[in-house]
Amino acid sequence: MAIKKIHFPLFYFIILIFSLFSCESNVKNNASYLKSYQKAEAFFESSKYDSAFYYYQKTKLICESQNDNKNIIYPILMMSEIQRIKNDYSGCEETVTEALKYINNDTKKSYSTFIYNSLGLASLEQANYDEAQYYYQKSLSITSDEVSKCIIKNNLAYNYMKQKNYAKAKSVLEPLVKNNSLRSLPLEYARVLDNLGYTMFKLNDKKAIELATLSKEIREQEKDIFGLTASYMHFAEFYENKELHITKSNALKAYEMAKITNNPDDKIEALYFLTKLSKADDAKKFALQSLKLNDSIKTVRQKAKNQFAKIKYDSKETLKELDKQKQLKEYSIAIIILVCLSSFGVYYQIKKRNQKRIKETAYLTEARIAKKLHDELANDVYNTMAFAETQDLENIGNKETLLENLETIYNKTRNISNENKNIDTGEQYLEKLKSMLSTYNSSGRNIILNVDGFNHSKISKEFKIIIYRVLQELMVNMKKHSHCSIASISIRSDKKNIQINYSDNGIGTNNLLNLKNGLQNVENRIHSIKGKINFDTAPQKGFKVKIEIPK
Repeated sequence: MAIKKIHFPLFYFIILIFSLFSCESNVKNNASYLKSYQKAEAFFESSKYDSAFYYYQKTKLICESQNDNKNIIYPILMMSEIQRIKNDYSGCEETVTEALKYINNDTKKSYSTFIYNSLGLASLEQANYDEAQYYYQKSLSITSDEVSKCIIKNNLAYNYMKQKNYAKAKSVLEPLVKNNSLRSLPLEYARVLDNLGYTMFKLNDKKAIELATLSKEIREQEKDIFGLTASYMHFAEFYENKELHITKSNALKAYEMAKITNNPDDKIEALYFLTKLSKADDAKKFALQSLKLNDSIKTVRQKAKNQFAKIKYDSKETLKELDKQKQLKEYSIAIIILVCLSSFGVYYQIKKRNQKRIKETAYLTEARIAKKLHDELANDVYNTMAFAETQDLENIGNKETLLENLETIYNKTRNISNENKNIDTGEQYLEKLKSMLSTYNSSGRNIILNVDGFNHSKISKEFKIIIYRVLQELMVNMKKHSHCSIASISIRSDKKNIQINYSDNGIGTNNLLNLKNGLQNVENRIHSIKGKINFDTAPQKGFKVKIEIPK
């Protein structure tokens, strides 16, 4: 069982903070800036992360309003750090990416190193291993600091471990163990030893126990509770098929450590392991604890994610309102040019209405995700809880069924997360789109795709996201309801329009109204960008959709 998280060292992040504030700027003479910054720092130090996030966002907006591109990086990174702490990895990735636009040739290397390493961590936690490797390699190519290189290489090795490429992980980790710069940092050295020990274990190397033991001893000396949790879980796995009493003892210790740190993910890992090792009443007790904890942390994390999004949204709206008031004052002074600006005002209002409709669509999407969590996940959780409470877990078959149900719940959670992750709207957009659509191929269903006439490079980011989500929802609808063996999708664009045609040979329906209700979110997305959409279906005659979007 690999370590759950690999963090950039806290002391190194503090060095980054000081370096970020080493350059004087006009914004530091702003009273509002200083007040917001000081409150954000105080709340962060006292672990009141929601309040800290609010004031860092406020600090960032003040920098933005004064075009201070130097000091704006710090609050952005702190916001991303809070999102990572709260396990909002997609939000963390989005926020830290925002800092990239403020990086230039005069920016210190440590800034870029930290940003790309953070993007690697966020991608890793979302199981985007290729992206994680790209960001780690990018971070590695920038830094010249030996300690930073060791830390990033350890993260890179952990990325290989998550993909079960233990031979590759070993080739990266072995030189690090001999690095003198890393040895001066006990906690980081222990982390590398533990990763290498676990890798050796997976490669059936007898040195695994020796390395893991040395790592555990260092962590005990340094009183590293987080690290010890991982060490105990590894030892539990090492002895799983040899001495069950040692295995269970280590799993229990890992659980106790996780309770001290109040880390819900580590608790769930330990409880899952204890469920496998225990009998009857004990297995039932651990399974129920795991289910209840899993259910509660999903609720807490979703709430935190929504709250962060709302804070960002509300802050931006406030800034927009202030800008609007400023404009109105300027218009009152310069009334003579009002006629010249009227055309611009009309354009601005139309654009604003479009943005509002898009935001309303985003809200409906969030509601759909919440419904999916309730309908698909909550029922499985409570059914599994009922099974654990009513069945004899002494029975091997029942115990295996319980473990399979837990695995199903975990996989569904991961799938929901992947369905709603950020979309790459850059040069790789078309390849990512093709990749998403190809996942709906199966042994009994063939997806035919024609995008040769689609020039996505001249399409806005906003339109790309909507096209991606619309096609994704059509695919989900097809998979659930059509029972088709062939589905065809074509996308082409000209100077004026984007045309999308979808058709399948499924069972169709005679109730077009119900069908449109089921695809209401698709209609809302298309209408939000002034597009047109038509549905055509009949029983046993398949299903067709024609979409036209003006550029």
